Amino acid sequence: MSTLAWPILLLAFGLILLIAEVFIPSGGLLGVLAFGCVALSLWQAFRHSTNVGLNFLLADFLILPVVVMVALYLWPKTPFARRAFLKPPAPEEIEGAHTTLRLDVVLGQFGRTLTPLRPSGFVEIDGQRLHAISEDGLVPTGALVRAVRVHSGQIVVRAIAEAPLQESARPDLDPYKLT
Repeated sequence: MSTLAWPILLLAFGLILLIAEVFIPSGGLLGVLAFGCVALSLWQAFRHSTNVGLNFLLADFLILPVVVMVALYLWPKTPFARRAFLKPPAPEEIEGAHTTLRLDVVLGQFGRTLTPLRPSGFVEIDGQRLHAISEDGLVPTGALVRAVRVHSGQIVVRAIAEAPLQESARPDLDPYKLT
């Protein structure tokens, strides 16, 4: 066996242990063994000659980062990592936050609360279900409200005691109608 066989074998075994450290939860034991094998490889190479030792040192500085990057790239694809990481939500599970809806167009319009506003909830304005915040605190379900301003991407509404004259013709907004 050649005198360079031991440094090469120790370097290869150290790199294999370094990759195994990423995939196998060992509490750092495999990492310590990998470091020991790489250090012994360098010691054996420098024992052979200074030129061979410097070549092994250069190879370590080039190979070790590549091996670590490859191992970290492959790790999320392992069964252990798939159990450790959350799966991203499906597109249908993601609810948009009214990104295409301009909220300033509903200012001054009237609507009804779909849920109690404590102080936030859902209102229906002009046939659209929108998230809103009550200006007055608690507003019960079915109460008539008016959009007064937009604050931080949400509509601020105010409870209205009676229906406005221009909207009273709409049966869904009549506050005196018994349902």
